[in-house]
Amino acid sequence: MIKDITYSGISTVPSDYEAPDGQLNISLNLISEDRQLKTLTQPKVIKQLSQDDAEGIQKICFIHKTASFTHYILYNEKTSRLYWMNETSGLPKLIEDVHISSYSFSHINAVGNTLLVFSEQEIRYLLWKDGNYNDLGNHLPNIELSFGLIGRPRFYSVSDDSKKTFNISFNGISEGELYNTWSEENKTKITEQVMAKVNKFLREQSVTKGRFALPFLVRYALRLYDGTLVCHSAPILMNPSTNAAPIVMWKHAWGKKTYTDAELDIMLVASTLDYKLCSDPDYDYLNLKKDWSDIIKSVDVFISKPIYTWDQNGQCSSFSDADNFQTKFIGRIHCDGVLSNGSAAKEDWCIGPISIGEFNNRKSDKTGFDKLYIEWTFSQLYSLFNSSDRTYPSVTINLPEFSDEKVRENIQDTYTFYKLCSINIDELSTSDRKEIVVGDEYLQSLVTREVMTDDYLTHDRLAADYSYTFNSRLNLSGVKHQLFRGFTPASIFCFVNHSRITFNANSDSRHTFLLYPTLLDYIDVTITVYIKENGENYSVTASSPSPYYLSGEFTQTNSNTGQSKEVKGKHSWGVYMFYPNVNAYKMVIRDYSGIYAVDLKPHDFLNGAYALLDYELERNTMPYPNIPTNFSNNNWISVPNKVYTSEVNNPFYFPLLGINTVGSGSILGICSAAKALSEGQFGQFPLYAFTSDGVWALETSANGTYSARQPITRDVCINVNSITQLDSSVLFATTRGLMLISGSNVQCISDAINNETPFDAQLLPNMDKLHAILGHNVDTCIPTIPFTEFLEKCGILYDYVHQRIIIYHPEKTYAYVFSLKSKEWGMMYSNILAGINSYPDALAVDKDYNLVNFALHSEKTQIGLAITRPLKLDAPDILKTVDTVIQRGHFRRGHVQSILYGSRDLFNWHLVWSSKDHCLRGFRGTPYKYFRIALICNLAPDESIYGASLQFTPRQTNRPH
Repeated sequence: MIKDITYSGISTVPSDYEAPDGQLNISLNLISEDRQLKTLTQPKVIKQLSQDDAEGIQKICFIHKTASFTHYILYNEKTSRLYWMNETSGLPKLIEDVHISSYSFSHINAVGNTLLVFSEQEIRYLLWKDGNYNDLGNHLPNIELSFGLIGRPRFYSVSDDSKKTFNISFNGISEGELYNTWSEENKTKITEQVMAKVNKFLREQSVTKGRFALPFLVRYALRLYDGTLVCHSAPILMNPSTNAAPIVMWKHAWGKKTYTDAELDIMLVASTLDYKLCSDPDYDYLNLKKDWSDIIKSVDVFISKPIYTWDQNGQCSSFSDADNFQTKFIGRIHCDGVLSNGSAAKEDWCIGPISIGEFNNRKSDKTGFDKLYIEWTFSQLYSLFNSSDRTYPSVTINLPEFSDEKVRENIQDTYTFYKLCSINIDELSTSDRKEIVVGDEYLQSLVTREVMTDDYLTHDRLAADYSYTFNSRLNLSGVKHQLFRGFTPASIFCFVNHSRITFNANSDSRHTFLLYPTLLDYIDVTITVYIKENGENYSVTASSPSPYYLSGEFTQTNSNTGQSKEVKGKHSWGVYMFYPNVNAYKMVIRDYSGIYAVDLKPHDFLNGAYALLDYELERNTMPYPNIPTNFSNNNWISVPNKVYTSEVNNPFYFPLLGINTVGSGSILGICSAAKALSEGQFGQFPLYAFTSDGVWALETSANGTYSARQPITRDVCINVNSITQLDSSVLFATTRGLMLISGSNVQCISDAINNETPFDAQLLPNMDKLHAILGHNVDTCIPTIPFTEFLEKCGILYDYVHQRIIIYHPEKTYAYVFSLKSKEWGMMYSNILAGINSYPDALAVDKDYNLVNFALHSEKTQIGLAITRPLKLDAPDILKTVDTVIQRGHFRRGHVQSILYGSRDLFNWHLVWSSKDHCLRGFRGTPYKYFRIALICNLAPDESIYGASLQFTPRQTNRPH
């Protein structure tokens, strides 16, 4: 009898007893395509690297490809150094100053010209610029600014338009009732006259001149090349006035029999902002422009609207407010006015106990007002600028002031910031303070200016186990972030560098005052913030030589005796504390005078926790605060179930909308496929998140962000390196086998070869000789472990050109090959160390550290081995004698050698016959129920094997066996 069989691919199911004739157990270097076995050649070597064992081996681990260049990135495990080389020629060049230990090194990715080196505790950014990769470090630079106020006292009596005081009239008030609360009629009448002048004066001296007279918050952020804002500062409370301002003074009142008229004056301090770059010992600002000028375009400053300390709809109530002159201005005074003694104000006013007559004579101390940032009371400023005898009115008009609680509420409710200016990074300096000049009309349209976006943990340093680039966005999983150290005291508080100024008025002379402050420039202040996340306690600490002082201690000198004494003071201005994480709950401040604890609470509108210390709060040293002691050993927070997605072409910024929670387990990897989830969704290219709960599909929104739509399958990926994108589907390894997900459909493509007990070809007689023919003298190239175990450490290459999938194991010398054309499996000899994502090429690094391309075939002929599954010849239970076996196909004589094995129980196999060509003839012998054919094939690329013809004779057909 004659039986023709057609060879197909590798299969392990169904059982050997049921398997159709023609299926293969081994198909090494052969693949079934187009109904024939074709040779699988080894890949073409496209880059040979010379190795120096003394210096270590350089391995290509990534290809950085843009429209302008293609670079091979190499890593030396011995020296922990990175190198790069051109695609066409040249030797590897060292990337300076980058050391990534082999223990922590993970992988490399890229977005545009920026190379991203991932390791256990950082993402290092390398920017291709001027023919080199410039190391930018692992985070945007920590740029912190110190903001201060420059105040100009302004009086209505010397304002630009009036040059005089103004008068008001009211219903008669008797002499004994002058300081009492006014009648309702007088409240209305006086308020209308006074507030009209106050509002006009306030507008003219502040808003229309680009200056500030009321408290406000200032905040700044880094403006990146794509316009995004990152690394926002804390809101900084600036205090042109700490109480009701302007203040309204009355010179005197008059009338016939009763008081019906009064002469009034108005006072405020019109301020401008200045700034200076805070020194940071951990960062070299000299390289700021050189390193970051292409990334950071400016530092943009934003401010809030003025925070009113009085009710614009309220009413004045009396002539008897004794507190308004204790309103404070925090900053330095710009003396562009006229002193009370008629002399022009000097910028070089001296520090020390001095009298009016000494202003122009004393030359020993050149420290001037332009260096003096302190707490000034309005009474002090009035007496300096508007009183020849250093006196000031004892009372002012009682304006409709807000309560302290209302002022606090107004500050707490401030969360909208409008753009004030942009500071080019070239203008930043740690040496001199620079004034921000605001145009006269700018503040009048402040609310129409750009509104500051909010910040979300952009100060934290990121690390990630897995990254994936899709639609020019960087996607991260297995993310953890290191808690930001916190803002330094020098940047979180408005700038002061001395304690308060004190006046001394004695019986001998009312001209003497004390300008003898304590210098505070170099006092170390430390802020520790306590954060609780996921049940763990963490602490971070920032410190700096800071001009801020909590205790308010200062030196007071008696002008008569010359004796000095330390005085416990108190601040009379608010302080805004902030940490950019809503989970922060306590802040502990240490300065030279003691320890102060502040409880933080989440802000209702900003991403952070804050505390607002009350005005007039006396800050005394307190015992060490009660804080937890069970802290985590590090400050890294793991967020295993979140996908971080960057802005387009911006790997430095991961907006809040780009952070998505997927399931409740851990995200193992991410990949995309250019196919819709279902009909009607074309154009919504999903991103797949492979989690410990299964696979989720993330669909894209109109703005390019993602949202977790639905779980596609509960199959869990067991090997992140196996996640591979095909044209419209994704492969990944599971305990079930190799899964292919396309749209919302998932199927196992390895069912045909999944077997817990793989076929052991070594048990066939003379298999060692066949293996020797293949030329693999050291390692075995025949399967030795189950396929699912093979998948646990596998990597996958996609050969787009030949539509093949190569599943390799870096510790094995064989790889599985799946043909997308025929849906059949084959195998090939493997020397693959690691694959490189390089679609549409199929690039890998072999164990000789060469770069090879499986999409291109080498000219070297590859010897193949094929072993069929047991052949039953349509009679599995009948003994048969085979006398002829002829291989069929398109090949040259001598390119195929064949061997025939026989068995009666499917376990014990015996050599029946062999030949050095494709024909087995002229033999007869013991009958067998089952047969195997083994082929040694030395096929050229234009040759193939179709199948075989067998001639056999059934034996003992009269009884079952």
